Amino acid sequence: MKTQYNPGKDSKRFLLLRRFLWISVIAILAIMSVPFVVSIYDKLIRDQMNADSDSMQSGEIILPELVLIPAGSFDMGEQDTAFRENLAEEEEKYFGIPGKHIQIDRPFYMSKYEITNEQYDSYIRAQKFRNHTEKNSDIQSIGKENVTGKLPAVEINWQGAMAYATWLGEQKQLSCRLPTEAEWEYAAKARLKTAYPWGNEAGVNNANCSQCGSQWDGHQAAPVGQFKANPYGLYDTSGNVWEWTCSAWHDQYDGQEQQCAHMDEFGSRVLRGGSWAYEPKYMRSSVRGEFDAGIRYNNFGFRVMCASPAQ
Repeated sequence: MKTQYNPGKDSKRFLLLRRFLWISVIAILAIMSVPFVVSIYDKLIRDQMNADSDSMQSGEIILPELVLIPAGSFDMGEQDTAFRENLAEEEEKYFGIPGKHIQIDRPFYMSKYEITNEQYDSYIRAQKFRNHTEKNSDIQSIGKENVTGKLPAVEINWQGAMAYATWLGEQKQLSCRLPTEAEWEYAAKARLKTAYPWGNEAGVNNANCSQCGSQWDGHQAAPVGQFKANPYGLYDTSGNVWEWTCSAWHDQYDGQEQQCAHMDEFGSRVLRGGSWAYEPKYMRSSVRGEFDAGIRYNNFGFRVMCASPAQ
C-alpha cells in the first residue's frame, strides 16, 4: 500500500528545528557575553571605589597650612634679667634658666595654627577609610563632633600628636613631626627679644589665658587665629593651648632640646606656650611645661614641623 505524503508534518519539523537553532545561538551568545558583563561590573565597582577615594582625598581631608621658618640662631631661655631675678630657684627650670645659644642650620615649615578639630578629625576619617577592615584600631577620635572645627584639637597625648605628624608628612610628601623644643622656641620668638610676640607686657586681649582679657579667658580654648600673628606668621604661640614638642624633658638644656624622644621612650615631654587656664607669665615665649607623654588634657594641643625629605 502506498504511503501518502504529508507536507504539514515536514513544516512542523522545520519550525522546531529553527526554534532549536535560535535557542542554541542565544545560549552561545549569552555564554560568550559573561566575561564582558563581569568586566563591566568590575569596572563599575572600581570606578565607585575610586570615586569614594577621590571624595576622601579632595572633599574630606583638611590639611594644615604651613609657614616657612628661615634658618638662624637665637638665645634660648628667658632673657629678661628683671623677670629672672623675681623667680624662685625651683621655678627657673620652667623658664629655660640657664639659657643656651642655639643655631638652626636649615629652614623648616611650621603649621600656621595649632592643629584644629577639623584637621585632626579628617585624619581619623582617613585612617578609618584606609583600615576599614581592621577591627582593633588604636586610633581614637577626639570626640568633638559637636564642637566647631576651628578650635584646636585637644585631649590628644604625645603619641597621638606624633602619629598625626607622620601621617601629615605622607600627605604633604615632606618629613613631618612635632618640633623640637629648640625649633618651637625659635619659631615662637621670631627673632624678637620680647617676652611675648607683641611686647614685654601681657596687655589686654592679645592672647587667651586666665587673665588676658579675652572672651575665652579661663574657660576654654579660642578658635585658632583670633589674635595677631608673630613676625613669622604663626598664630597662638602664646596662650590658647599648651603645645607638645617632640623633646624629652630635662631640667636644664643639655642637647635634648634639639632632639626628639623615641616613640617607645617612657618619661615626660616638653610642652610650650601656656594655655587659656594659666596666668600670663606662663605664656612667655621662654616658658616650658613638663608632662608625661601619655597624658590627655583639655588644654593640651600641638602644631607640626615639616622639612623636605632630604633634610
